[in-house]
Amino acid sequence: MAWFQEFFGEDYLKFDRHEETPAEVDFIERILDLPHGSQILDLCCGYGRHAIELARRGYRVTGYDLSPVMLARAQKNAKQAGVEAKWIEGDMRALEFEEDFDGVINMFTSFGYFEQEDENFRVLKKVGVALNPGGRFLIETVNRDFIVRHFLSRVWFRAGEMTVLEERAFDPISSRSLVDVTVIEDGRGKRFQHSVRVYSYTEMEMLLAASGLRTLEVFGNFDGSAYTWDEGRMIVLAERG
Repeated sequence: MAWFQEFFGEDYLKFDRHEETPAEVDFIERILDLPHGSQILDLCCGYGRHAIELARRGYRVTGYDLSPVMLARAQKNAKQAGVEAKWIEGDMRALEFEEDFDGVINMFTSFGYFEQEDENFRVLKKVGVALNPGGRFLIETVNRDFIVRHFLSRVWFRAGEMTVLEERAFDPISSRSLVDVTVIEDGRGKRFQHSVRVYSYTEMEMLLAASGLRTLEVFGNFDGSAYTWDEGRMIVLAERG
């Protein structure tokens, strides 16, 4: 079983916390620059934190994710928030949309999951087909140059009542970030793992261009910071021609 089929379950929901979501959506809304009522696809939507906030602001949103656990929580969260969105369970490599969306977002390093590079590339090609002409794609992922320059092999942090340890490795040949995660709660530990292919900006720009998507801007954070090797994120805005 692939790591992402195990990682995004009930336990993930316990330690994933994002109080900054409204500020992130402020940025997404400003950068996509789409009229209210536009159709937006949240690709790998997880439990719906971006999708629900966008729906709250008047966009017609479809959330797409492989995890039934994440989608069930997204539906519950949307109902509690009093907003409507469409939720679809599926593999991102198998998107079947064609010119259905004015915008697509892919947030929180939800790209580069697959060991074979052609499978990651297939996702971007599917995004290009899913967008209307002139539609915009916003992808946010970890910045490879930051990982190389500021590499830390062990990181501890708190998530509510839990303590989380990340033990990290980076393979410069495959350009994959490998992380073993230990979540400690009530004196008991659970272990998880995730592995993603990380990209330089030049690589991402070439992949987007080969998918029919023209890069417009790149940022280093949701505050609009310039993209440098000292910013942990790479946020790229592209447009279908």
